[in-house]
Amino acid sequence: MDALGFVMDNLGHFAPLDIANLIFAVLAATLLGYLLGRFGGRLPASSARELALWAAGAALGTGLVRTQLPLAVVLLALVILSRGQLGAKGDRALTFCALAFGMGCGSGASLIVLAVGLPFIVVVRWAFTAERA
Repeated sequence: MDALGFVMDNLGHFAPLDIANLIFAVLAATLLGYLLGRFGGRLPASSARELALWAAGAALGTGLVRTQLPLAVVLLALVILSRGQLGAKGDRALTFCALAFGMGCGSGASLIVLAVGLPFIVVVRWAFTAERA
């Protein structure tokens, strides 16, 4: 197998141009979630950041599932199974994001998850400021 074959095998149901679209969707959801919490709900910055992280995680999960019913069912099953193992509020958001990462990698879109996951982790880092340290 050559390098191009390896890349195409790990794109899953995505095209290379979908990477930029998914990154934009995640970042737009982050901005909208933050604005919703901070200015719409008048929440403190830390709560608005967590809401932004939930919005970004939902965009990531939805973007990875897209129109594939089996992947949507898998994501739903993973979320339901993880409910009993959740701790603090921030841990729930991180658990959901980790499930979305795992689902994306397991569905054969590892390169997409890596390409979108790295900027997404920057969003997570921003959402959890020094308060967690």
